[in-house]
Amino acid sequence: MDQIPSIVEQYTERPLSIVHHSLRASRRRVVVGLVAHRAFSHEELQLRSAHFEESNEGAVVTVRQLAKEITAIEQNISIKHATGDKYHNTYTTLIQTHLPELDDVGAIAYDADRKEVAPAENLAILSMVAATTSPIVQALFHHAVAGTYNRETTSLRDSSGD
Repeated sequence: MDQIPSIVEQYTERPLSIVHHSLRASRRRVVVGLVAHRAFSHEELQLRSAHFEESNEGAVVTVRQLAKEITAIEQNISIKHATGDKYHNTYTTLIQTHLPELDDVGAIAYDADRKEVAPAENLAILSMVAATTSPIVQALFHHAVAGTYNRETTSLRDSSGD
C-alpha cells in the first residue's frame, strides 16, 4: 500500500484513544455501567450537560456499594455475600486505580475524601461505547481466534488491566 487511506487516520485521534483506554479494564466498564444505570432512566435518556451533577444527586453511590456490586458480579454471588478478601481487593483497586482514571476523563466525579462516586459529563459517551461494543464483540469474535489464545501463559484478566 503506497498511501494510508485518510479514513484510517481517524483511528489515531486522541479522544478515541482516551475512550478505549478508559474502557480497557473490565472493572472500569462495570463502574461505567453501574453509575450510568443509576444516572439514566430506562424510559428516557436525559443528558443535562450544563447541570449534570446537580440533576443526578440521586445517582451518587459509595465506593463501598460499588465494590460490593462488582465483587458480586465477578464472583457470581449475591451482594449480601460480597465480602472478605475478594471485596477488599475490588475496593482497593477501585480507589487506587479505576475511579481516579474515570474521574480524570470526566466519566465520573470521584470524591476520594467521602468515598463517593457521581456521574459526570463524559459518562454518557463511555456508557454508549461500552454498551454498543460489548455485544458486537461477543457476537462477532471468531471462536478460532479465541482457541489460539494461550491460557497457560496469559490470562484474560491480565490483559484486561484489572
